[in-house]
Amino acid sequence: MEHMAHTEIQGQEAFCSICPDPAEVTGVLQALGFRLTFQMPAVIPAPYAQIAPLPAQFHYQDSWGTEVIYLHGRDTNPDGVPLPEHASRFWAYPGSDMGAFRRATHTLATHWMFRWQHALQAGRNAA
Repeated sequence: MEHMAHTEIQGQEAFCSICPDPAEVTGVLQALGFRLTFQMPAVIPAPYAQIAPLPAQFHYQDSWGTEVIYLHGRDTNPDGVPLPEHASRFWAYPGSDMGAFRRATHTLATHWMFRWQHALQAGRNAA
């Protein structure tokens, strides 16, 4: 097992051109040893609220502390900075085993054909 040094590794995010069913995402991650730790339904504000809707969120974690967050739908940056075109979004954060983190990010990117990049916005603060 490849364990992480005590330096902070930044998270990664991916903008996905499709919007996979949450059950499919859960199945792929469960096969890698992840469990669903938190979920929140989509928030659709009243038209007069003048705030953007927030897609449903699904948070996963494995036994090494690796985290994956999936937003089931398109979101916007609350700071008004335009985001790349996307239908859904993923974030990933390493735990104590970098091999587990790499397997998870590689599997997700291969399965839904997207590329990871350094996180622009903290997905952990999505909820």
